[in-house]
Amino acid sequence: MYGHRTRAAMAFPALCAALALAGCGSGAAGSEPPATGARTHATTPSTPPPITPAEHGWLKAVRHYDKRLVASIGKTSVVTSGSLSRSRDCDDSCKAALRRAGSPGRYQPVQPMVRRACAMLQGAAAQLPHALSAGLISGAIIDGDIVAFTKSLNGAYSKEGAATNVLAHALAKADRITKRFGPAT
Repeated sequence: MYGHRTRAAMAFPALCAALALAGCGSGAAGSEPPATGARTHATTPSTPPPITPAEHGWLKAVRHYDKRLVASIGKTSVVTSGSLSRSRDCDDSCKAALRRAGSPGRYQPVQPMVRRACAMLQGAAAQLPHALSAGLISGAIIDGDIVAFTKSLNGAYSKEGAATNVLAHALAKADRITKRFGPAT
């Protein structure tokens, strides 16, 4: 008959469980592990090592550059040749700052975002000389080519704003990585 179990068939799982428990040992002092040649391993969940000082240094360099960039953008609302030159120099220094920072280590997933921000800033830095040449002489706007000046300036500011957003997202992702692995020791 299908689906009908005999007493022997129903007792078999209970017998296997009893034999398995009996084979586990009593845990009494002096009991030896079974001599089967198999090694016993204590399995402990391994935790990844915390962020290294080199990885922390990379993140610190990116954060430092981000603070400099935000300070450069928000420093003054008056547009002068000096402020545009400082902004251009700050935008231009992104790739160099990233190179000096070294290897990102476990922050590798963040690096493409930072590189993208640097590329945007490079584009902004390329537009600022056009703004400087289009209408600024000694900090005063000449009535010359105000359209070219405004177009170059707005394009540069737009790229700087987009780059700060990308850097903010990159730093948020880096914070999640730090939280996962633990802060540097």
